[in-house]
Amino acid sequence: METVQDLLAPEKDNIAIVEDANGDVSLPGATSIEIRNQKSFVELLQMGEANRFAANTKMNTESSRSHAILLVKLYPSLNST
Repeated sequence: METVQDLLAPEKDNIAIVEDANGDVSLPGATSIEIRNQKSFVELLQMGEANRFAANTKMNTESSRSHAILLVKLYPSLNST
């Protein structure tokens, strides 16, 4: 059985993937962080990548059984600049 690990909080290692009737996907209990600039976004991606692990498959020693899910929610800016 596949498990989902929160790469921003690796101790959370059994998160469910939930899809609602509209097809929207969520990961209840996963870390949620507000990003305000590109630098912070890239730093979080790098942190997640550092916590990611992969294993070889029987078919290919260079193949990975590790996949990443990135959920991004965009909200309209309250500042009109």
